[in-house]
Amino acid sequence: MTDWQLVWLAVMAISLAVMAAIQVGIALIALKAVRELSESVSEMRREVKPLMEKANKIADDAQRATALALTQVERVEQLLTTTSVRVEETLGIVQGAIVQPVRQGAAIVAAIRAAVGVFRGIRDARAAASRDDEEPLFVG
Repeated sequence: MTDWQLVWLAVMAISLAVMAAIQVGIALIALKAVRELSESVSEMRREVKPLMEKANKIADDAQRATALALTQVERVEQLLTTTSVRVEETLGIVQGAIVQPVRQGAAIVAAIRAAVGVFRGIRDARAAASRDDEEPLFVG
C-alpha cells in the first residue's frame, strides 16, 4: 500500500467514524424525544382521566334524569287520560241529571200551557157565545 492509499483509507475511516457518531447522536436525540413524548402522553392521560370520569358521570346522570323525566311524562299522560275520562263521565252524569228534569219540566210547562190554553179557549168560547146571544137584542 502506498502512502496515498493509506491517506485515503484514513480519510474514509474518519468519515465513517464521524458518520457513526452523528448517527449515534441522532439516535440519542430521537430516544430523548421519544421519552419526552411518552412522559407528555402519560401526563396528558393523568390530566384527561378525571375529565373523562366527570364526562362519564355527567352522561350517567343525564341518562338517569332522562329516564326519570320519561317516567314522569308517562305518569302525567296517564293522569290526563284518567282525568279526561272522569270528566266525560261526570259531564254525562250531570247532563243526565239536568237535561232530563229540564225536559220533564218543559213537558210539565207545556202541559200547563195547554191546559191554560184550553181553559182560555173555553172561557173565550163562552164569552163569544154570550156576545152572540146579546147582539140580536140590541136595537140601534
